[in-house]
Amino acid sequence: MTNPVFQIDGGFSENIYEAQVNASGHTKESYIKLTTDLLATEIFRKSLTSEPFSTEDEVIQIANLLEQTLNIDFIKIDSESLQSSIENTKDELEEFYSENEFMFYSDEQRKFEYILLTPEDYKSKVVIPDNFINDNYEDYLSKAGERNQIRIAHIMIDKVNYENDGDAFNAIQEIESQLLGGAGFNELVLEYSDDPVSKENGGDLEFFLPGVFDVKFDDAIKDLRLNDISKIVELDTSFHIIKVTEYEEAEVLSFEDMKESISSNLVNSESLALMKDDYDIAYDLIDSNSSIGAISNALSADILESNFVTANNFVSESFDSRVRDYIFSPDTPENVPFAIDLDESILVVSLKEINESSLKNLESVSLDANRMLSSKKGKEKQLMLTTEIELSKSDGTLDDFISAYPYVTKDSFININRNSSLMPQEIIFQVFQQSQGDSVTLLANNSDTYILDIITVNEPTEESISELLEEYNGFSKELISNKISEVVSSEVFDSANVKLNNIIFTNE
Repeated sequence: MTNPVFQIDGGFSENIYEAQVNASGHTKESYIKLTTDLLATEIFRKSLTSEPFSTEDEVIQIANLLEQTLNIDFIKIDSESLQSSIENTKDELEEFYSENEFMFYSDEQRKFEYILLTPEDYKSKVVIPDNFINDNYEDYLSKAGERNQIRIAHIMIDKVNYENDGDAFNAIQEIESQLLGGAGFNELVLEYSDDPVSKENGGDLEFFLPGVFDVKFDDAIKDLRLNDISKIVELDTSFHIIKVTEYEEAEVLSFEDMKESISSNLVNSESLALMKDDYDIAYDLIDSNSSIGAISNALSADILESNFVTANNFVSESFDSRVRDYIFSPDTPENVPFAIDLDESILVVSLKEINESSLKNLESVSLDANRMLSSKKGKEKQLMLTTEIELSKSDGTLDDFISAYPYVTKDSFININRNSSLMPQEIIFQVFQQSQGDSVTLLANNSDTYILDIITVNEPTEESISELLEEYNGFSKELISNKISEVVSSEVFDSANVKLNNIIFTNE
């Protein structure tokens, strides 16, 4: 009820609630069950993560592992510098172009005509009936009481806990006597209520709205004010005493404050309806093989024309992917109109002209061809250099070899840690998977090659680990909590019959 998605003018709306959950594939009852399951899952998850699962020895092991540092020697082949040093001859470019013509075709271009209808186009056509605003304001006044905010709490006696209904009634009657004698409501809730969900919160049921609780609750509280207590309410399986804990009367706006809102709501809804009517007219005309010109005349709407566009550069604030998919579908015929309901607007579109994809000449793509060829040669060169570097390391000629290539460098790092920014993070991650004495060749995301030797794995001192132990205790607890949450969420959400990730739900 407190979810703003289900509210209107600050209050819960049964109609909006039903429409929203129905749109998500639920009934009102199944949605309540769903939210109950989700809340129960959250309680379950919190109970699992409330206490740490790691022992102190395990935390120390994690800290020792993550605080290790490495001494490494490495050789780097800079991919970008290598490619920049490559010069391609005219003959090489021509050969590469001819062997890879499929890479140099232009995108197909298409041009279309369209009629765009929006609700704004129809607002001037809406006629407000006589007395419409007055009648709506009177209806608003008559329902003002339904917008009052009433929060309730209850004491519940469950009949199943007693030998018979008479014993259960005697129990609730005794509680009523204590209330009338001045006993505190919250204290009696804690002592007697059989509702495990609300018991720890003073019996709180949050805000009351008709249709959510049993109709007998509505009858019991309709004349109650703040802090009033109801008579005993009997349901099929339980007895209840209800208390009003919060009461706020809805603000009643004046006629002057409301008339513009009433008028604009009508204009907005009617203009949308008129637009939808024209959609039906356009659809019928299309069904009878009418041209976009005939539809334009029937709707008294202008025909607009696009520039040539491609599927990749089709960007428009007015049109979404449905329009692009239609325009660029291989099955879309030319000069045949098609109507698309875009929810907030209506589009009648007709494909006008197609510029087929064609092979670009070498001169127009020479820069791209040169870049692609240099990249291809660079990768081949890197593989060759990697092999030659390994050979020169073994025969002692490494320094002479490196000096011959400006894009090959040699360096060493001492005490490099897992969070170091001295090397790409993907390289750091893989380096820390190695052992002391290992040699490994790694390729970075930017195509640079690293040839590394792990000289020493440095263990942290006991003193440094002791200083970090509190931090790692928190880290360990968070890691386990996240993992448990992941497992629980996966079990609940991924295994559900309905995809819960898309459903409207907030846990406030």
